[in-house]
Amino acid sequence: MENKKTNETFVMPVKQVHPKMTKEMYEKLVNYRVKKCETIEKLHHTYNLPVITIRANYPGVLKNNETTRFVIEEIRKTFDAFFHDKMLAEETYDTPEGPTTFYVLSGDARTLKENAVFIEQNHELGRFVDIDVYDIDEEYAITRFELHYEPRKCFLCDKSAKECSQNKTHSVEELIAFMEDRVKEYIRNKE
Repeated sequence: MENKKTNETFVMPVKQVHPKMTKEMYEKLVNYRVKKCETIEKLHHTYNLPVITIRANYPGVLKNNETTRFVIEEIRKTFDAFFHDKMLAEETYDTPEGPTTFYVLSGDARTLKENAVFIEQNHELGRFVDIDVYDIDEEYAITRFELHYEPRKCFLCDKSAKECSQNKTHSVEELIAFMEDRVKEYIRNKE
């Protein structure tokens, strides 16, 4: 993982063909997930505090693109403003899961997750990110379910996102088109 930050201006990608996961892509993803766990463990060991990750919730396998970088940058601005007084460390990487930022924050992990859910639910681009909170003494991220929140909804219908993803209810192209349309609308509204 290389630590990368970009100051590029956002340009919507031209329509592209969305490839299927190859064996090489799968191996990179699996290797990255091991590195992700190692990074979280290293940050826990160094700071003895919760670790938060933010990544774009982008359909398909091409997750490093202008859309994901723009969405992450916008959410990071809100996250940084929200948590500036609790932030001890920040690392950003381009990964097979797309641009991902790791934060170390002081505070109670469940309260941090409550605030993360607030951002996911209330920021105009919040539905397009996953903000995971890893407490120092737990193996897995704190879930919405643990905090009595409904599962995340699909971009396109009222079913749970997990159900639609597992059943392949919608095509990758439909999901990407929806996300890119909402990002374009967000940009227009900001101008």
